[in-house]
Amino acid sequence: MNKLLKITVFAALAAGILSGPAMADPFSGFKTQIQLQGRDLLKPFAEDFGGLIGGADFSTGRTLGFPGFDVGLAATIQSKPNPDNGLLKGAKVNAFGIPLVQASVGLPLIGTDLTLRGTSLSGLSIVGGGLRYPLFKSGTLTKFIPDLSVSAFYDVITYDYFKGTHMSVDAAASFDIPIIKPFIGVGLDRTTLEIKGMGAGFTSLNGVDATISKPRYTLGVKFSPLPLVYVYGAYNSLHGVDGYNFGLGARF
Repeated sequence: MNKLLKITVFAALAAGILSGPAMADPFSGFKTQIQLQGRDLLKPFAEDFGGLIGGADFSTGRTLGFPGFDVGLAATIQSKPNPDNGLLKGAKVNAFGIPLVQASVGLPLIGTDLTLRGTSLSGLSIVGGGLRYPLFKSGTLTKFIPDLSVSAFYDVITYDYFKGTHMSVDAAASFDIPIIKPFIGVGLDRTTLEIKGMGAGFTSLNGVDATISKPRYTLGVKFSPLPLVYVYGAYNSLHGVDGYNFGLGARF
């Protein structure tokens, strides 16, 4: 538990320190770097980009159930570009991240949660959603057995100089205990990006695409400081690079 608390505190500190530069547009150098260094930069860039979206897939293994409702803000920050991401490294980007607004509702009859999410920031638009299904949901007599769920998401990405899609599948577990709720999970991100808007002299780059699939791992803690209100922080291994996820919201 001490380790989990340290991770949460570190994630919260990292979020506070990095949220300024990370949430500024870290992708503004995309056009220049692709033109300078070529199309081979697209795949490692897509790898990092997909991890930022997938990092927000879950903060618990417990589903809402009907008529539950959850609304909040989630953000994922990667500490640095992966070693092959020459695009962000060439643009002198260090930490970078993406915030997402999310809303979830428990669907009747089928026992599945529906989540919608998105962001619009500095020319970047992400709109998507997913489903979360409970494999096990703890109750009064099984309070200390972890909640388990699986989920799948699909997101559409639009930016001035690229467009694409992100798909992910996840498995998550958590303990629904009072105040402090640790969670752990694993996910797989599949990201496809296509270059666009390169302009005169570089039109051969338009339409070039790349697809990559990579695993992601998460360990975190959610707190409920007030009834219905939660905050959380997590450490992520985003395709082998350190990342941090944090968020807040209300769950009914």
